[in-house]
Amino acid sequence: MMNAAFLVGKSLDHDRAEIGAALADTIPSAERTLLIELVADAFVDGYTSGCRDGTHEELVRWIDRMCEAHADTPAIATFFGNACGWLDGYLAPRGYDNAFRTPLRSLERPIRKVLAKPRRTTRPIQEQLDEIDAAINGMLVRLEGADPLTAEHSRAVAAWCSRLARRLTLSDEEVTFVSRCGMIHDIGKVTTPKEILHAPRQLTDDEWVFMRDHTTAGERIVQKDKNLIAFAPMVRSHHERLDGRGYPDKLTAPDLPLATRIVTVADCFNAMIGRRPYRPPMSPTRALEQLDVNVGKQFDADVVAAMHDVVRQGDRGVAG
Repeated sequence: MMNAAFLVGKSLDHDRAEIGAALADTIPSAERTLLIELVADAFVDGYTSGCRDGTHEELVRWIDRMCEAHADTPAIATFFGNACGWLDGYLAPRGYDNAFRTPLRSLERPIRKVLAKPRRTTRPIQEQLDEIDAAINGMLVRLEGADPLTAEHSRAVAAWCSRLARRLTLSDEEVTFVSRCGMIHDIGKVTTPKEILHAPRQLTDDEWVFMRDHTTAGERIVQKDKNLIAFAPMVRSHHERLDGRGYPDKLTAPDLPLATRIVTVADCFNAMIGRRPYRPPMSPTRALEQLDVNVGKQFDADVVAAMHDVVRQGDRGVAG
C-alpha cells in the first residue's frame, strides 16, 4: 500500500531528481566528484522508495555496501554522515509535509552505526576512483565553458543512466561505469560550432555533418587521457542504432554493449523532454511513446522497458 505521504502536499517522489541535484550542491567543491554526485542522487532515490514502502532498511544496507566498496574514499562516509541533516534542511523551508521529514530522524542512528563499522580497503591504489572522477570533472568543466546547456543535459543523462542501470540490476561498479558514460558522452560537442548547437531550426545537411562529428571528436578527446580510455568506444557509438542506421560506423546490435544501449535511451529520452532552441519540451509520456515506436530499430527493448518503470516510479506520487 502506498504511504499516505505520497498522496498529499508536494511530492518527494516527483521532485527527486531536483532534490538529488540540490543535495549534491551542498557537497564542498573540494570533495565533489562524479561519484559523490551519483551517490547523492541514489541516496534520494533510496530515501524516497523507503518513504513509499514504509521502511528504510534497504537504504541502510545500500549505504553499508557503498561504504565497504569505497572505504578508500572518505568523502563517501562524510556525505552519508551529513545526508539526513542536509536533506531535512532542503525539505523544511519548501513546504514538504512532515511525513517526508520525520523518517530522517530515525534514519540517522542506523547510518551512524554503519559509519562506525571498521573498514579496510583491499583495492590497489591504481584502481581507486579519484583520478577517473577528476578527469571526468575536468571534461565537464570544459563542456560547461563551451556550452552550459549541453553540460546540463550530460548531468541529466548520467542520472538517468544510473537509474536505468539500477533498474536493470547491474552491479554497483557497472552502475558507476554507465553513469560516467552518460556524463561524458557529449564531450565532443566542445568542437561543434555554437551557431549549430543553438540553431533555432532544423539543421541543414551540411550542418548535420558538423553535428555528427561530435562522436568521433569526443572519442579523440577522451583517448588523450589514460584514465578515460575505457569510455572512448561508448563516446564514439552513442548514436549508433540496433538496425545499423546510426553513426558514425553503422554498427548493429551485436556490436553494441549494454552500456551503450543504456546511454542511447537515456540521451534520447532526456533530449526529448529537455529544452531545445527549435522546439518546446515533450511530455515524458510522449517521449516514452517515441522510444516504444523505435524499439528493436534504434533502442533496446529491455532498456526502454526499464525507462518506463523508472518514469512510472517517479510519477507514482502524482498519480496517487
